[in-house]
Amino acid sequence: MSFPGSRKVLPTKINLIRLKQRKKIVERIRKLLEDKRDILLIYLRKAIADYQKYYEEYSKHLEMAYEYLILAEVQSGSLNLKQEVMYIPETLRAQIFLRTAFGVKIPVIEFKEAGAPAKAISPLHVSPYLDKAVKEVEEAMKYLNKAINAEMSMYRIMNELRRTQRLINAVKYSVLPEIESSIKFIKRALDDHQREEFVRLKLIRKKLQQRRVA
Repeated sequence: MSFPGSRKVLPTKINLIRLKQRKKIVERIRKLLEDKRDILLIYLRKAIADYQKYYEEYSKHLEMAYEYLILAEVQSGSLNLKQEVMYIPETLRAQIFLRTAFGVKIPVIEFKEAGAPAKAISPLHVSPYLDKAVKEVEEAMKYLNKAINAEMSMYRIMNELRRTQRLINAVKYSVLPEIESSIKFIKRALDDHQREEFVRLKLIRKKLQQRRVA
């Protein structure tokens, strides 16, 4: 019976002890990786739930903003509405920084002034629905911000999960079998050597007995 990688290992007791110690260390590493995988799965489930919740809220507020905008157009007229909206400055800014979750670096986007400032729309405009539309857009942008961050968390955690699972598979199906194969090889070689030594000593004893009789 042949053992993969056994040719690289000298069948000595010292190597056997070292391999057994290495096996214990590798098994502990595998356990840590499996614990990390389980925790990452918990983070991933939470990120998915958060994304679904925030995206639903974003869609709801955006739909309401659209409905208010239509009502404002009906009440004020398309031309008046366009004149009001064209004076709203672009104030959306984003700040990006990193946070760490269980060793995973996740980019976080934070919207600044997500929406039109209060003074951007004239108090003399005809329809109050435009104010409501603006407020709904501001709420929608808040939830969009949260949904984007949850989505980025999902992708980063999934990438780390794949990397962790590859490491677990490498330890489970490559590193540990190689060590165990080498341990079996050394044990077999030492057992064979011990049997050969026993037979040799038995033959020597038999010859010595024969000489004494002669």
